[in-house]
Amino acid sequence: MILQLLSTGEILLLATVLCVILFFIGIPIYLVFGAWGLVYHATSGSFPISNIALEHYDVLQTFPFTAIPLFILVGDLIYESGIAAEVVDFTKETIGWWPGSTGNTAIGTAAIFSAITGSNAATTASVGNALYPQMEEEGYKDTYAAGTIAAGGVLGAIIPPSILLIIYGVAFGVSIVELFKAGIAPGIAMLVVLIGINTYYSKKESYGSQTALGIDPGKVTKAAWNAKIGIGTIAILLGGIFAGIFTPTESAAVAVIYILALAVGTGRISSWGQIMRASFSSLLLLGVIIPMVVTSVLIQQSMSNMGLQTVIANAVIGLENQLLILVAILAVIWIAGTVMDATPNLLLTAPMLAPAAAEIGWGPVVWGMIFMMGDSVGFITPPYGLNLYIISGIAELDYIRVARAVVPYLLGLVAIWIGYALIHLYI
Repeated sequence: MILQLLSTGEILLLATVLCVILFFIGIPIYLVFGAWGLVYHATSGSFPISNIALEHYDVLQTFPFTAIPLFILVGDLIYESGIAAEVVDFTKETIGWWPGSTGNTAIGTAAIFSAITGSNAATTASVGNALYPQMEEEGYKDTYAAGTIAAGGVLGAIIPPSILLIIYGVAFGVSIVELFKAGIAPGIAMLVVLIGINTYYSKKESYGSQTALGIDPGKVTKAAWNAKIGIGTIAILLGGIFAGIFTPTESAAVAVIYILALAVGTGRISSWGQIMRASFSSLLLLGVIIPMVVTSVLIQQSMSNMGLQTVIANAVIGLENQLLILVAILAVIWIAGTVMDATPNLLLTAPMLAPAAAEIGWGPVVWGMIFMMGDSVGFITPPYGLNLYIISGIAELDYIRVARAVVPYLLGLVAIWIGYALIHLYI
């Protein structure tokens, strides 16, 4: 009866307020988005309710989308095969001779895991479980060690093959291969900055074991051979894609077969139970990603129909000055990334700001990278900061203490992000 007395706009406003409350009390984001989308479809008259099912089907039938569960499975099989220790040893022999050896090893291992799993969350969890105890034993302050690992996990969103880049490419019709290529330079720049920051603070605070400078080629070769499954997986995933031999989906499928063949052949995977655990874990994560994607696209469609995206884009473009538009774009991305998960933020905020990005000369690939770099910074920025939550749980530390410790890394990553944006604004 009360709803009959309200206008469509008032009902939508009430639904929006309720959904915001639901979000902040911890209701899963896809349920919040789904509820709002259902109210909009029921009251606007622009779309029939059947559009919800049709939209879900259209999103999920996209062939490149099949790469996502395969990339997740690659990471889970790597975990089940137990090669994390070999990857850690390889990284340590390669860059672990600098000051703060274990911290740099954690960051370098995060880069390698990023190129295998394509996920910031999986990278943070894997590196945290493998190296946090060792960093603590070597005298690193607990919150600093946790912050270092959380910052390294950011690389999972940028270094190809990033699952988030796949989602961006599928959602907006951008070449995934071109996005992967574009992610190499900023990914390496972010890696170098993180290692530089850790080296400085480790030397200043005398963190970690200090080993003799230099690389032992024999030890590096041996460590590389021991880590052959992980290194080979990266070669298949990236080499096959960049050489034009495989599509991203095909490369992930070949990588799954490669890991299974070697892991089973060497006895690292010795039972169907391990394979089933990896598959089930992948399905669980996929069950989180897919609802977020389809409900986010539904919200995006609804907002576009309302004209909200045009209003926001025009407001930013109305600043007229290119530098001011850039500042506004980056500010919106960062703020949205601090309170929202990466996937819905990507699918909602990116299309709203895309016209403004085009106004200052950023094409779809460059815009995708600038957005994803800013989105990834949100992984270590409160109040959301997914990587901070993950490593806080692993290390059993207070979230806010870890958030304070990660600030130097956060500032370094933001500097790289702004620099990348400025380069593509003026060059």
